[in-house]
Amino acid sequence: LTSCIVPRPIAWVTTMDKNGILNAAPFSFFTGVSIEPPLLLFAVERRKGAKKDTVVNIEENHEFVVNVVTKLNVNQMNVTSQDFSPKEDELELAQLTPIPSIHVKVPGIKESPIQMECRSYQLIEVGSSPHTLVIGEVLGIRVQDELMADGRIAMPSLQAVGRMGGKFYTQTGELFELAR
Repeated sequence: LTSCIVPRPIAWVTTMDKNGILNAAPFSFFTGVSIEPPLLLFAVERRKGAKKDTVVNIEENHEFVVNVVTKLNVNQMNVTSQDFSPKEDELELAQLTPIPSIHVKVPGIKESPIQMECRSYQLIEVGSSPHTLVIGEVLGIRVQDELMADGRIAMPSLQAVGRMGGKFYTQTGELFELAR
């Protein structure tokens, strides 16, 4: 299934536990859900039957930030995909810089050109693993100024990275326009 639904965007999610320890983790079962209200969704599989830190933190404080993975930060994203102890600050381990958010207490990742600040809207358990579907309401979006052109994100400049199957990733490069 993960090799058939491709390419998949990556939700690089930052959360914070009740003691202020930061967590960053990538999830490639990720998509937008609706515009009004602005909702996004990502799925988090359990690890050895236990909820991952991302879900535990969202259950505790209901806030998170989705950061965009690009060609420039993909290696740091890969570092955060490892299993770390809940007491380890994954931003620090991946040499990432937390950037204060406006609408939530959880910081975004400065090295990501886009941060979507979210409040949990609904968490749904599905499957036999199970997976937690995290639906978040987007409270605000921050985009680096140099990515903006005529009020829109300049897609060629973004250089977003997507997940393929297994160890394969792809980056946006050859874009084309198609009139509706």
